[in-house]
Amino acid sequence: MRRSDAHATGVRCADCMLRRKRLFRPFSPGELAAVAAMKQQHLVVAAGTDIVRSGERVRICYTLFDGWAARSHELKSGARQILDVVLPGEAIALDSVLLGAGTHSVHALTTAALCVLDGKQVVALLENSPTFAADLLRTQLENERRADARLTMLGRLNGEERVGYFLVETFERLRRRGMADETRCAFPLRRADIADAVGLSKVHAMRALRALRAHGLADVSGGSLTIANPAQLAAHVGFVPLPTTRRAIL
Repeated sequence: MRRSDAHATGVRCADCMLRRKRLFRPFSPGELAAVAAMKQQHLVVAAGTDIVRSGERVRICYTLFDGWAARSHELKSGARQILDVVLPGEAIALDSVLLGAGTHSVHALTTAALCVLDGKQVVALLENSPTFAADLLRTQLENERRADARLTMLGRLNGEERVGYFLVETFERLRRRGMADETRCAFPLRRADIADAVGLSKVHAMRALRALRAHGLADVSGGSLTIANPAQLAAHVGFVPLPTTRRAIL
């Protein structure tokens, strides 16, 4: 991370409102104490900051507390593929801590607040708390199912359907966090970010966005996403929300 883009602030784990959202499983007193002990810093970084770079060996991982980030691969050609949008409550660089060097980069899409966690203590928590470890594994497997569905989308849908799928999937993820109302949510992604998330050129992504708007299915403008009828858009693109348990959060 470019440390010039980061500064520390304080949020105690016991006071964390994010943990109280219905999407996330409650902590036992022992688990909460363990996470509080492993927390090294609470950082706020600027949009565009590289949080993790591909190939880095890190001894810390992060929980995204606020803001948006993206996991991505950069090809030799300079093209970028966004693998996933990281939303509040999700871990960053956990794979680096558990497996060694990470295979993807993560950068902040907006101003982002991060809880910085000591990697050794994360591993110790997983080893000493089988229940938490099992819940975290369940969360990662649910992420894998969602990634499988998105890979199918990238391989089989046309441009308009790809963009529509990405929009309604992101809307559903935000809704489960209480970050969307019935038809509208904040949506700070640029057109280039959308294109890189669905494997299209910027021109084709903008054409797909115009088509979705013309059909009354979705509109991205002014930093917001409006989906007048999420069920209709989901049916149009074949998006089926996956069942999910209460997710584990570090």
